[in-house]
Amino acid sequence: MEQEILQSLGFTQAEAKIYITLLKLGPVKVGQIIEKSGLQSSTIHNTLHSLIDKGIIKYIIKGKMKIYQTVDPNIILKEYKEKEQRFEGIIPKLKSMQNLVNEKQQAEIYEDTKGVIAMLNELIQDAKPNDIYYFFAMDVSEQNKEIQKFFERYDIKRKEKKLVVKGLARKELKSLFEKRKYLHVKYTNFPIPSNISICNDKMVLVSWGEKPTGILIRSRQIIKSQIEFFNEIWKNN
Repeated sequence: MEQEILQSLGFTQAEAKIYITLLKLGPVKVGQIIEKSGLQSSTIHNTLHSLIDKGIIKYIIKGKMKIYQTVDPNIILKEYKEKEQRFEGIIPKLKSMQNLVNEKQQAEIYEDTKGVIAMLNELIQDAKPNDIYYFFAMDVSEQNKEIQKFFERYDIKRKEKKLVVKGLARKELKSLFEKRKYLHVKYTNFPIPSNISICNDKMVLVSWGEKPTGILIRSRQIIKSQIEFFNEIWKNN
């Protein structure tokens, strides 16, 4: 049983056997280890070097002979505990690496007006009070008024959720937002993306036309970069 436990801690089979043999024999010459362990001479010599390198055994020289013995098992236990503590110290970083690799990235397509409405409702489905809803204003010149009427109705749902709604729009669209006091909107003199909304870990892109189409994206990396871009423009306006 002891040998199996040692092997579970990273000892090779030969290391575990020789270590236990030395515990039982006390300080001995290599010949006695060969005799008692039943292992080949070459294996024992290699394993002794390995155990010495790991600090598990030590030797003294008497005359011209090396006398091998084990270190106190408590010293070995202390070393394993120190390794465990060092490993615990890097667990947060390891988990963040794992989360980055395992992050669920997904895109869903919604079609027709009803589909786009369903997508926008899904965007805020899990939102909590004071979560931030970011948007780059919808901008389809011939349909802007009609689209904004649709979003005025969407305002009611965002108010019910108590979301903080922040938007960016071109200055020529200012008249479409002035009466909607619930929104926090800043205006730019330069081109910006349009038809994009973000809430927490979801982002939607909408294409308006004869057949409205929406794409809902779940990707922390993409959303993080979009929010950073939004905030940079927001800060400078």
